[in-house]
Amino acid sequence: MKGGNIAVSDFFTIPNNLLHGAIEPPVPATVSFAVLWGGAGTRIKLRDTVNGFAGNFLENTASILWSASSGGLQYQSGPAGTSVSVFAEVGHERNGSFFP
Repeated sequence: MKGGNIAVSDFFTIPNNLLHGAIEPPVPATVSFAVLWGGAGTRIKLRDTVNGFAGNFLENTASILWSASSGGLQYQSGPAGTSVSVFAEVGHERNGSFFP
């Protein structure tokens, strides 16, 4: 999965973001990323009729390479090969009105 030069707002802190910039106005920023998924992993199929939830998932490994710029500053992750994957999952779920 990749995204390049995506325009976002930098709110600087979580409280400022939750208050929609009431503490300090956000500044324009950009982010780029590439998520690298591992090979085949454990497949999981769930169906919970009591809570109205079903899904098919694949547990796997993943690493990410990312960069961001905000207010004239630039940030960049180390190479994707230096990250450690603890848990990754991708899948398809159905709930609410989409639950069969």
